[in-house]
Amino acid sequence: MTVLATRTFVQEYAADDAASSPRKISLYGDMNPNLAFNVSMIAIFGVLFVLQAGLGLYTRQRWMCVSFMCACGIEVAGYVGRALSHNNTSDIGTFLLQNICLTLAPVFTMAGIYYQLAKLVKIYGPKFAMLKSPIWYSWIFIACDVISLIIQAVGGGMSGNAAARQERSYTGDHVFVAGLAFQVASMSVFLLLWFHLLYQIFMVTRLEHTATRRPARALLHVNQLEIDYKYCREYECVRVRPRRWVFIYFPHALTIAVLLVYVRCIYRVVELAQGWGGYLITHEVYLVILDALMISLATAIMTVFHPGFAFKGRTVRIPIDKVTKPGKADVLTQSDYSVDVNPSDEKDTVPPC
Repeated sequence: MTVLATRTFVQEYAADDAASSPRKISLYGDMNPNLAFNVSMIAIFGVLFVLQAGLGLYTRQRWMCVSFMCACGIEVAGYVGRALSHNNTSDIGTFLLQNICLTLAPVFTMAGIYYQLAKLVKIYGPKFAMLKSPIWYSWIFIACDVISLIIQAVGGGMSGNAAARQERSYTGDHVFVAGLAFQVASMSVFLLLWFHLLYQIFMVTRLEHTATRRPARALLHVNQLEIDYKYCREYECVRVRPRRWVFIYFPHALTIAVLLVYVRCIYRVVELAQGWGGYLITHEVYLVILDALMISLATAIMTVFHPGFAFKGRTVRIPIDKVTKPGKADVLTQSDYSVDVNPSDEKDTVPPC
């Protein structure tokens, strides 16, 4: 969200109502931000900020650490703005603070998540992904977030020019909403690529392993260890040496986190499409359920299932800046694969993790 777009709303709102009311005008309509709720969210995201900082530094996950610290810090600032607005709903500064921060924060959340998809492509093997270079997942979707913010800035500029001419800024508002809609569209593409990767990793490998033509429920009973020979051998130590619950359930956790953020972004598009005085934006219960709850749960999930633990961040480095061509050590057949490799032989058969 841009300052210009929000400030335009403030100017227009004030211009329409100042003549009819000598009192200060509430920027929240008839709604007054709930103090207890907003203070609680400050505390929740404050704790998540500390946890993400500590886990990121401990597990040496710099990108995840910076992205989620920014996300949590901006969320804290946003809810500080709402808490301060409780006693003064006409203050432009606190209104801008909460509106801008709460709209911007999930961009950083998704930036951290995009990078984890690239790592999973590297761990299982680029052959399973639509985009064969893992770094493309980060570049493309982070670039989409930047484009989304630029579109919003253009809409804000149009609204600002309209306000300077003392005109309504419907076109600028529509462009602004289009920026948010573009963010939802890019997330939709990301989800498509993500579910395609999961299908390839967990279903196609089972079809090939069992020589089955069609997906069936019985394939879900095939042990993951039986099909591990299908994956990139270089990161076998991350997947099965030893098997760890945090890695086993990490794809599920990441899926839930992305869907939660996705729901929140759709809500924001609908909210702003209704206008600055619309029903959703002037009823805090929707922000509680469809924004605060969604983002806090997504962040908490990615804290419990932290990629630093899932990917053995302290001892294993997973570069995603280039694609390594499969070599002899990366390709296995079922006949020569064994999870219980003798440590004395592992040095010659498995690239060091």
